[in-house]
Amino acid sequence: MHIASWVQIPPPPLIFEVINMNNRRLKLHERPAPAVGNNKHKKFIQWIAEYLSMAGGQANTLDIYYWLNDNTKHGLQINALVNVLSKGPFEAVGEESAHSGLGVKRIVKIWQVKVDKVEERSEKA
Repeated sequence: MHIASWVQIPPPPLIFEVINMNNRRLKLHERPAPAVGNNKHKKFIQWIAEYLSMAGGQANTLDIYYWLNDNTKHGLQINALVNVLSKGPFEAVGEESAHSGLGVKRIVKIWQVKVDKVEERSEKA
């Protein structure tokens, strides 16, 4: 008696099945659309909006940067902060000169929350 006579061998995988590097088994046109607004900076956007409300509605980039790094566990780098501010629900309303932590004078933007974004969220709720 041969061992191979009673061992069942599974069938080979289907050739037309889509398997790519991300282990997605759905064809491209069957995949759901990516979720808009689900990003890793969602919590930072909420904290920045909270700080702007505490600071009187407007604050410059360095003030926001120092407040975030003092009041959050991991903080945020300045280039990531500027990315969040420019692409998030915030608008630049002016510029001012400020001194960084090393005493270097820089021109920084003043930010505030976009009014239309706040109105859209209140209408959806």
